Amino acid sequence: MKKKFYQIPLLLIILGLIPISPIAEVFGADYSSAPNYERTYTFDAQYGYYRFSHRLHMSIPPSLYEYYHSKSHFVNGDSMYAKLVTPEVFASVAENIRNVTDNLPYSDEQFANAVLMLVRQIPYIKSNVKYPAETIIENSGDCDVLSLLAASIMKAGGLDVVLLYYKNISPSHMNVGVHLPYSPAYQTWWMTPASFEYNNKTYWMAECTALAEWKVGDRPELLAGATPHIIPLGNCEVSSPARISSSLEGTLPPANVTITLSSENVSSGDNWRTLTIAGAVSPAQAEQSVAVYVSQEGSSRVAFKKVSTDEFGNYSLTWNFTSTGIYHIKASSTGLSDYSGSDSETITVFIGLTQPATTSEVTYYYWGGGFSSTSASAGPAALYKNLLSQRGKEILQSNLTGKTVLLSGEFIVLSNGQNTTTPKPRSITIPGTWQAIRMPGRRGIITIWRAEETVLLNEQTANQFGFTLQHIGGENYTATVKVLSDDDVSQMAQQLEGENTALVNASLAASENTWYRVATKMSENEITAELYDESGALVRNVALNESTARGGKSGILMTYDKNAVIAFKNLKAETLDQNKPLADDSESAINEFEAFAPYVELTLLLAVAVAAIAYVKERKRARPTQGAGS
Repeated sequence: MKKKFYQIPLLLIILGLIPISPIAEVFGADYSSAPNYERTYTFDAQYGYYRFSHRLHMSIPPSLYEYYHSKSHFVNGDSMYAKLVTPEVFASVAENIRNVTDNLPYSDEQFANAVLMLVRQIPYIKSNVKYPAETIIENSGDCDVLSLLAASIMKAGGLDVVLLYYKNISPSHMNVGVHLPYSPAYQTWWMTPASFEYNNKTYWMAECTALAEWKVGDRPELLAGATPHIIPLGNCEVSSPARISSSLEGTLPPANVTITLSSENVSSGDNWRTLTIAGAVSPAQAEQSVAVYVSQEGSSRVAFKKVSTDEFGNYSLTWNFTSTGIYHIKASSTGLSDYSGSDSETITVFIGLTQPATTSEVTYYYWGGGFSSTSASAGPAALYKNLLSQRGKEILQSNLTGKTVLLSGEFIVLSNGQNTTTPKPRSITIPGTWQAIRMPGRRGIITIWRAEETVLLNEQTANQFGFTLQHIGGENYTATVKVLSDDDVSQMAQQLEGENTALVNASLAASENTWYRVATKMSENEITAELYDESGALVRNVALNESTARGGKSGILMTYDKNAVIAFKNLKAETLDQNKPLADDSESAINEFEAFAPYVELTLLLAVAVAAIAYVKERKRARPTQGAGS
C-alpha cells in the first residue's frame, strides 16, 4: 500500500506535463502589423479632505518598443543616465494627468504625486537599466528604471526635475528630485520633508519604489543621512520617434497607417540606392506626425525619420540606402486626441549589387565590401561573378507541420527604368507537362498540356527570387522566400523535371512597379501555386491533384533586373489545421517552456502536497507499532 501511495505524485507529474489546450493553431513568420500594447493605471487627486481616483489608459505601438530596445543601454558615467530620460514619449500621458491636477491646489505637487502613484504600480524586479518605454511594456524595473520613468513623465508635464543617485550606500539607490518653490503640502505627516540644494534651487525627494505610498518630500529610512549625487537632465532626449497615446476615457481606437514603396525617385549611384516611402493615415488630418523605421537584418540598430501628413493624411519621404542587404521598413502614426497611434505592416526590401547600364566600360561595385574597379579585366570580373554566386538571401524561412499548409505574401519589383544589358544571356528551360488547372471562380478543374517554357536569364544583370513550399516527409514542410543564387535556380529547374511540382513562372506575367500577391498551398491530395495582381484578379496558377508523399513542391519564381529593387510584405507561413508546429530555431514566436510552465508549477505543488500527506500518515501509522515493541 505504501509503494502505491507514493506512486501518486509521480503520476501527477507525468499527467501535468500534458497541456490542457494546444499551444498554437498557426505558426510561422508574419510580417503584418501587430496590435498595440495596452496598459491601464490609476492615480489619485486630492481636493481638501477628498481624494478622487482616476484611470489612465496607455497604448504603445510595438515599433516604439523595438526602437528603444535596439538603442544602446550602456551607461558610462553618471551623466549618461539623463540620456535615458525621454519626456516627449510621455507628452500625452503628462497632459492627461495635468488635465486632472491643474485646477487643484498645489497642482505641481499633486501632478508629481500622481506620477509616483502610477510608477509604483509597476512591479519592482531587479533589472538592467532600460528606457522608460521598455519599462511600461515589460512591466518591471528596479529603482533606477522606475526613476527614469517618473522623471520622463514629470519633465513632460513641465516640472523641473533631477535624478538623485545615492552611490555611497550599499546597495546603491536612485530616486527623483522635484523642484517646488514651497515645502510639500501633502507629504506624510510624521515625516520631515527631505530636500537637496542644486544651482540655487530646492529639489524635494520623490521615491519611486513601492515599499510605501511615498509622496513628494518623503524619505525612506534607508536613505537617512545619505547624500545623493545630483544628475541634471539638460542632455535628456529631445526628440522621440513617436508618443505613447493615452486617455482618461477608456481604450482608444487606432489611427491606422499604411505604407508602400513608390517607383518615383528609385535611383542609384556608385554606392547608394534611394527609395520613396509613402502612405496615409486615417482618419486623415494635416500635420499628423508619422515615424518611418528602417532596420537592416544583421544589425540591432533601428533608424527612423519623422514626417508630417498633408491635408489628406498622406505622407512621403525618401530614404538613402548605402549598403546591400535586407531591410525591414515600418511606419507608425503618433495618434490624435481621440485615437491611438498604430503601426503599419512591415515591408522587407532586398538591396542588391548595382550593375552599369552598358558593357563598353564596366564598373564593379560591392557595397560595404571595399572593392571597386573600372577595369573590365578578368580579375574584377571573376570576383564580381563570385560575389553574385554568393548572393542567396533568405527573406523568410519556416518549418511547418500539418495536413494543410500555406505560404503567402506580396512582392513588388521597383525599377527606375535603367535596366542593364549584356551580350551573354543564358536560359532555364521549364519542361512541358500535363497539369491540373483550377478555373478561376469555379469549382471545376481541367487538365491541360503546359508547353515548354524558356526563361532567359543573364549572369551579370538578372537576379531571381522565389516563394517555395516543400514537403519534407510525413506532415512536415518547409516554407521559404529567398533571393536565389545561381545554384538555387539550377536546382529548381532540375526539380521541375520530377513529379508533384507546381511552379508558376511569374516573370512571364508580372510587371515592374506593381504589387502582386502569391499563395502556395500543399495538402495530402493537392498542390497549388497562384499569382494575383493588386486588384485581386488571378493572373497565373497551377494545381496538381496528386499526393505529396514523394516530396512535392509548390512555388513562384520571378526574374528581375539587377538594378531593380524587390520588396515583400504580409509574408506568412501557416498551418491551416489543428496540428502543432515543428520547433524551428529561426522562429521565436512561441516559448514552449513558458507555455508549459503554469502546468508544471501546479503539478509540482500538488506532488509536494500529496507527498507531505503521505509522510504524515506513515508517521502516524508507525508510532503505535514502535510503542508496542519497546
